[in-house]
Amino acid sequence: MKRIFLCILACCCLPLYGQVSVLSVVNEDAHSKKEDFWHTFEYYILPLKGPAQKCQATRVGKKWFATAAHCVTVCKDGCELRVDLLEQPFSALASVRHTPKKPLVFVHPQYGAHRSVVHDFALLKIDLNQAAITYYQRPQEPGRRPAAVSAAQFDAFLRRTPSARREFTQALNPALPPLLVFEEATRRIDRTLSVISIFDGKRAVLQNPHPSYYVKELGFAYTQNFGVREGMSGSGVMTNTGELAGIISGSLTIGSRDKKDEFFTFAVFNKQLTEFMESVMGSDYYKMDRKDASPHYVVRSKEDHRPVVDAWKSLSRPKRGQNKRSS
Repeated sequence: MKRIFLCILACCCLPLYGQVSVLSVVNEDAHSKKEDFWHTFEYYILPLKGPAQKCQATRVGKKWFATAAHCVTVCKDGCELRVDLLEQPFSALASVRHTPKKPLVFVHPQYGAHRSVVHDFALLKIDLNQAAITYYQRPQEPGRRPAAVSAAQFDAFLRRTPSARREFTQALNPALPPLLVFEEATRRIDRTLSVISIFDGKRAVLQNPHPSYYVKELGFAYTQNFGVREGMSGSGVMTNTGELAGIISGSLTIGSRDKKDEFFTFAVFNKQLTEFMESVMGSDYYKMDRKDASPHYVVRSKEDHRPVVDAWKSLSRPKRGQNKRSS
């Protein structure tokens, strides 16, 4: 009788145990610290002509990075990409060369000035473990140029600095975020979003206190700006549970001279972007972890998005006799 009672008790406890296990694996604090963003990097674009440009990119595959198309349109005839790997006094630059014959930069074919956010997306094919690496020491005073260091000096720095050694290992082999794939519907994103700001190697996480929306009529997502600025384009927009929701594109300001609202806009992984990624990445696309945004990450939006929609349409509509221009 005692044995039967114990069996019944064990069976009753199984559903409760399973429920606790499911709840325990949900990490709602993911991507709240800069250490959680080691899949995101600051990089520099050196075109054949013109000045260097600075943007950010998020690693989405073993040798693939997502970034903003407007960052790399200067690479049409060729360019060099330099990815800065560390937030340390000594850092490493991984460099690759893109040419029309050996392309490493893939811009969404529908990217254009009149719909810049919708298709403001590009893929970079960079294998950090195979790229040429150079090492340098960051200047200690503003205005000074970085100093080159040898591979032996960099290795010695890693040996005496455990935090730098951990960062370098994570930079070369980071945990990759799953993609959050959106359906064609207007929804409020039911997660706290955050981005990382990287300037001269210094990292800072910015968390969004405002609601965020994906609007079907726009084809992209927006929220009130919470500190995103020039130089952060191409960085990943992360949920607090660790999914990659989109890629930073730009800003949209609406209102009068006395009262203005500034919105931060970002491209999301909808059908248009995922089909492009599949066509470029091939079999690597299917190795990515993907999650449907509906129904667990978004809710129905009852807000009035017409002011933002009208402002965007007005901005993207060219004046008579002029061509459309990108933001």
